[in-house]
Amino acid sequence: MKPKVGIIKLSSCDGCQSVFIDSKELFENCEIVYWILGKTGGKIEDMDIAFVEGSVSTEEEEKLVKEVREKSKVVVTIGACATSGGIQALKNFAKEGEFEKIYPNPEFIKVLDKITPVKEHIKVDYEIYGCPVNSSIVENFVKSYIYNKRPVIPDYPLCMECKVRNRICVMDAYGIPCLGPIVRAGCGALCPSVKRGCYGCFGPCKNPNIEALTEWFKKMGLSEEDIKLMFENENAYSEEFGKVLGYEGS
Repeated sequence: MKPKVGIIKLSSCDGCQSVFIDSKELFENCEIVYWILGKTGGKIEDMDIAFVEGSVSTEEEEKLVKEVREKSKVVVTIGACATSGGIQALKNFAKEGEFEKIYPNPEFIKVLDKITPVKEHIKVDYEIYGCPVNSSIVENFVKSYIYNKRPVIPDYPLCMECKVRNRICVMDAYGIPCLGPIVRAGCGALCPSVKRGCYGCFGPCKNPNIEALTEWFKKMGLSEEDIKLMFENENAYSEEFGKVLGYEGS
């Protein structure tokens, strides 16, 4: 019997769930019971796996993720928005009155006081990181579930991907600031491969030594403001990056 799969959208750009469109493993071996992007209509029903994309930004989304949790055996958050709050969570760092300056009629924008990742509202079984997620990691997860195996979700630093590909360290060779030592692997070290520093789209790795890296940035001549700007990305609201920006958790 094929596992029933739902792909749920919250506040997001749809980029992460789009990787499922080319997923041979998903379409051949699973029954998709809910997916607004990929099929018309449908309602939340009992699911074996619920992939959730996007941050919780409204009261409706808060209710939705709780319903998804109740009807799912396994909940998997996909992408930076779902795992860390995404770009939307930068609102949490805004000073009073700044949000109102963006919209001519802010009274029509119905959002929560804080934009948060899904795990702050429900129990999440697995998190797949990235902006967007790596389709190979998603494929591996689906295949692992079908064959009752532990999925492979990288938690080691991006630097490891540079090493196994024999790529030159952009910080050592060119003096380019890079978040690679404290960012989770998974993208194949795309930016360092084209002589750019990693900007952290896969979020913090396991046990990142952020203090050591920020000290290294200072030795490279970066100001405190420059360092903070490097962490103001789609994973800014993660616990580890948030500390650099003055967020100490809820």
